[in-house]
Amino acid sequence: MNKLAGIEKIKRLFKSRGVDKGIYASVFVLAIFGIIMIGSASVGSVTSHGVTYALKNMITQSVYVIAGAGVMIFIARVFKTRYITYSASMKLYLLGIFLMIICIFFGSTKGSHAWIKFGSLFSIQPAEFMKVAMILIMSYFLTESDKAFVVKGRFKTQQLKSAFYKEKFLKCVFLPMMLVAIAAGVGIFVQKDFGTTVILVTICFVCFIGTPRQYFKKYKRIVWVFIGVCGVLFLIIGTSVLKGYQLGRISTWLAPLSDPYDTSMQLSNALIAFNNGGLFGVGLGNSTQKFGYIPESQNDFIGAIIYEELGIIGLGLIIIPTCIIIFKLLKYSQEIKENKSRIILLGIASYFFLHLLINLGGISGLIPMTGVPLLLISAGGSSSVTAFVAVGVAQAIIAKHNRQKFDTD
Repeated sequence: MNKLAGIEKIKRLFKSRGVDKGIYASVFVLAIFGIIMIGSASVGSVTSHGVTYALKNMITQSVYVIAGAGVMIFIARVFKTRYITYSASMKLYLLGIFLMIICIFFGSTKGSHAWIKFGSLFSIQPAEFMKVAMILIMSYFLTESDKAFVVKGRFKTQQLKSAFYKEKFLKCVFLPMMLVAIAAGVGIFVQKDFGTTVILVTICFVCFIGTPRQYFKKYKRIVWVFIGVCGVLFLIIGTSVLKGYQLGRISTWLAPLSDPYDTSMQLSNALIAFNNGGLFGVGLGNSTQKFGYIPESQNDFIGAIIYEELGIIGLGLIIIPTCIIIFKLLKYSQEIKENKSRIILLGIASYFFLHLLINLGGISGLIPMTGVPLLLISAGGSSSVTAFVAVGVAQAIIAKHNRQKFDTD
């Protein structure tokens, strides 16, 4: 009896009334399609990695998907926004920064110190998890901390009023801006990972501008100035921070066919893959560009292989499910009244949107390539599991909202 009771408790844990099934369906369509296309793209590397390379990559990605799906469903069941306190936010932030910094002791990959490697078994990319962590952290500082500054009555003196707003500015505006700036500094100067840093900073910026106006109507101009100053500083020191190959990506973007056998090899062959694909593609498994022309094509450039093989249908299987996730998150962010939940959903929506935009824009030559993966499509455990975690957090918020909505109807 005790064993049966334990099994029932586990079953109830993974059942959550009120979750959005459309989001779940979209996530699993992306994940399953990603596994199939990782196998297809990996076939092009069997001559250099062995005949089992494609199967190995498919199995590895399947493990990530199964583990991520379990974590997603668990989080959707147990997560509560009240868990995001000042103490929890700072501990999560310090842990994330610490993990990002210690990456420098594990060597570099393509010029970036972005991975913690556990021998030849697997590696994790802390900055991927930091993207979602920063959404949660910003949701606290941009909403909860401001509640401590609700004014009841009038100030007795002008000095009290000035001191009040000074403390409010330091805790609610200056501190979160500094947290973002430090994380960005670690990403650029320590990890040398420009693409991930751009996404992390942009997500935080979206969270800030999505904060209800009454919270920061006095301070939003300061944030705009802060962002402008940071942008100018980056332009001034950018050439000394970015590695040669990163600057090469910018020159390749400006002239994609300038050196098709070296610096612009990947982009040139990605454009050829798009041309080969036409409208309906050459057929699943029939790509030619994956055979050495686009190295490690199962990673960031998998979108080019998908289009070459499946054409507009393959592109639709990437864009449509991702857009469903984004639009549903935005819809719920408008319906939900709690500001912390709204910011979290807005941040997660921007997380999915930025990955889609930057990856597809990069492989098509519309913007410089920055090494950003397609969420749930590109091979990789850190990005896939992080995406599942993000959806789990969103579903927990959505489920609570829907249950309250159903109970009042």
